[in-house]
Amino acid sequence: MHTENATCPNPALVELLQEQLELLRVALFVATQGPAEMAGTQLHCSLEPSVVSASQPIAMCAGQSVSTILRCLDWRGIPVRDLYPIARSAVESFINAAFLVSQDNATSERALRYVKFGYWKQHNRNVGEGLFSLKLSSSGLPAGSTPAEFEEFTGKGQDTWTKLSLPSRINRVGQAAGRKAGSRLLAAYALIYSVSSEVIHGSPFGVSYFYSARAPASVEEFQKATVHQVEDILVAVAHAAAGYLSTFFTYQSMEVAVAAEQDIFNKLMAIEGVDPQ
Repeated sequence: MHTENATCPNPALVELLQEQLELLRVALFVATQGPAEMAGTQLHCSLEPSVVSASQPIAMCAGQSVSTILRCLDWRGIPVRDLYPIARSAVESFINAAFLVSQDNATSERALRYVKFGYWKQHNRNVGEGLFSLKLSSSGLPAGSTPAEFEEFTGKGQDTWTKLSLPSRINRVGQAAGRKAGSRLLAAYALIYSVSSEVIHGSPFGVSYFYSARAPASVEEFQKATVHQVEDILVAVAHAAAGYLSTFFTYQSMEVAVAAEQDIFNKLMAIEGVDPQ
């Protein structure tokens, strides 16, 4: 999917993302403020308070990242590279929010407890290796010690808010909220995760990919090529937003909102030249 006019990203895709953001605002309102009416139907949030507390700030941040990308649509050339980490953050945040929404209360409760542990860990950790290493400590505890309240986060592989990998989280979402939700998130993951990792970490391939995608032969062609990269980024975050919205509304049986999300997603499929689901 690419535009005929390489001077600006696809206007239909931009409009679609704006529609998704509006639907996200509805979801955030229903989850945090109370019922809302859509097409003559009242939408009520049935999520547990801990699930709301854990998932909704993440969903809000994901939406903000999408808004940031939309503010940068006139970027061309080298600056476009900096949109990859923003897109990666949006995609992972939507996946994590969908995961928390669709899992049991205990999953969100652990995530919330991890927040406090994360603050402690930020100031009590080892950094570096060999001669170039240092120990940060603000607790006054013996080396290697952790406060009793954080015992669940001690031990190999335990010091995270979830033990599941990102693909495993997507799988759990699909099992809980349906194949449409899972497949939307999987598409976003496939579209952005690998290449954004290379770009974010400054790997030789990441740099080469950014500068040589579409084999530009001049500065002008390179700038045009980055327009297509912006479009690729927009498609990825659109799939991620669709996955989260599908999860939020489907998991809570908000059929009117489910239909609204599907209508928007069908537009995305049309832009990509794919038959609707």
